[in-house]
Amino acid sequence: MNEAPFIRPQEIAFDIDGVVADTFRYFVDSARVKYGCGFDYEDITEYDFRKVIEIEESVSTAIIQRALDDPIECGIQPIPGAISVLTRLAAKAPFLLFVTARPTEPEIRSWLLHHLRDVPAEKIRLAATGTGADKRGILLERDVSYFVEDCLETGFILEKDPVTPIIFEQPWNRKPHPFPKVATWRQLEAWLEW
Repeated sequence: MNEAPFIRPQEIAFDIDGVVADTFRYFVDSARVKYGCGFDYEDITEYDFRKVIEIEESVSTAIIQRALDDPIECGIQPIPGAISVLTRLAAKAPFLLFVTARPTEPEIRSWLLHHLRDVPAEKIRLAATGTGADKRGILLERDVSYFVEDCLETGFILEKDPVTPIIFEQPWNRKPHPFPKVATWRQLEAWLEW
């Protein structure tokens, strides 16, 4: 897709990790500081990062579990620009929809409410599917036209549906693909109908 889409506030939804929450940066920082690992953020060139970085499975599992259990306490930060754009969008949309492959909702809901302080809680809708493939059903059920995602595999799952994946650029999704992509929240903001 060469042209930027023109997106109405009610027709877009968002993944969380790697799009709204800077979870992978937390992962890298924790691995380096707490466990002495020697890789950088840019080294994560596959979504399944264990294929491309050297890390003990027990270490990666511990870091991931902490991110799942308490994203606020472990200090996961929003991706730059996410909170301001989402807060602005919440004023226009009936609600903000987040669809995550996380296995449970309460912990990441708390994180969203913590960072989206100026958005009423009832305007934040969240679905935790447990897998990327299961996001499809939620998006179709909610009549979403655009889904901002960092995982190319999910993009290809949605490709045949009326849902257009917008890939939020990260080191792990820089392979060739047919989807529109954004590098920043400011770029995405320019695609929204205000």
